[in-house]
Amino acid sequence: MTIDELVKYIYGNTFLFAAVVALLLPFVVILVGLIINYLGYAIAFLASLFIDPMIVMNMINYLFFPGVMLHELSHAFLAFITGAEVTEVALFKREEESLGHVSFRNRGNLFLVSLQNVFASAAPMFCGGAIVFGCYYGVTHITILWLRILLGYLGVSMFFHMTMSVQDIKIYIKGVPIFMGLIFIVCLLLKLFGVI
Repeated sequence: MTIDELVKYIYGNTFLFAAVVALLLPFVVILVGLIINYLGYAIAFLASLFIDPMIVMNMINYLFFPGVMLHELSHAFLAFITGAEVTEVALFKREEESLGHVSFRNRGNLFLVSLQNVFASAAPMFCGGAIVFGCYYGVTHITILWLRILLGYLGVSMFFHMTMSVQDIKIYIKGVPIFMGLIFIVCLLLKLFGVI
């Protein structure tokens, strides 16, 4: 069986399709964040071959500070939206490996706590993706040069901060089992009603 035939077989089987998406999607989120994170490290490494590494890190951190703020605000926003209590927001506070942080306290039943853990910890991936897409759309559709430059800058700043820290991943993993169940149900319904 070729890969193409396997994909068609999985897509053609409603329950199998929903199960595969539910099993893979939560880990694709982490994988994309890691790829973006290591891409940023690779660019910083290449730049540090020509410029002092401390200057490179400071340039990256301070040049792309809007991405840091949007990253932290996305954590706070999705924590709040999912019902968690946001206890602290530091938009640009340099600490060890981090440039900011958001603290939240879970509230509600096991289902809500799982969603809070998943969405609040992976918020830079979800909100960041929407912001980067919006900036890309603006850059390709707006004719005002300064606005295109501003949107491009914000999009690049956010792109390099669409990452998850080790702490984010630990919190995210706690909610993954219930998140997988939710993805399975949503995919199953979308497939049964012919949406996907």
